[in-house]
Amino acid sequence: MDKETIDKLIDNAIEFLSTKGYAATKLTDITNSISISRCPVYHYFKDKHGLYRAAFDRCEEGLIQIHQHVFSSDKPLMNQVEDMIFQFVKHISVFRDNFFFMVDEISDLEEIRRRYHTMNLELYDDKYHMVEKAQKEGLLKTSMEPKKIVDYIYLVYFAILEGFNSRILSDYSDKEIKDWIRIQFNGLNKRIRVD
Repeated sequence: MDKETIDKLIDNAIEFLSTKGYAATKLTDITNSISISRCPVYHYFKDKHGLYRAAFDRCEEGLIQIHQHVFSSDKPLMNQVEDMIFQFVKHISVFRDNFFFMVDEISDLEEIRRRYHTMNLELYDDKYHMVEKAQKEGLLKTSMEPKKIVDYIYLVYFAILEGFNSRILSDYSDKEIKDWIRIQFNGLNKRIRVD
């Protein structure tokens, strides 16, 4: 298969897996949607699990690239966090809830489960250490624990993600969504910024 076909296959796998979940998705659902036989898929990906792994790779790589890009900018930390939330939500909303549905229960997905939870812990720890460093450098007030700040960041992230997943935010522009993220951070920013 050429790269274009492989990419299309992964795109369609993401669509089906995000809609139906891993257990309910059949390989033929995906291959029939782009009119190819299962033989090339078996050759390239081995099976449905291999295709799921390729789809998860895309999810993971995207999140890591966003994280690295956003936090390498010169913006103040909390502005970087706002950008990260917006870009994470845009990326992960493509995978919707069903992509990860029962990832903890399906034995075939043990490797994905481990990678998924490890990635989430590493991303959390990175933010924790960034907040801790900003406090030590005097860029954020030290009265609020780094964990509370990071937990608040995640609460805003999950609220906006749920808005995407439930389609509540589907009629709003990117600018409006970014404004909502900023509004959510106004109270936190008042508590953690240096006077």
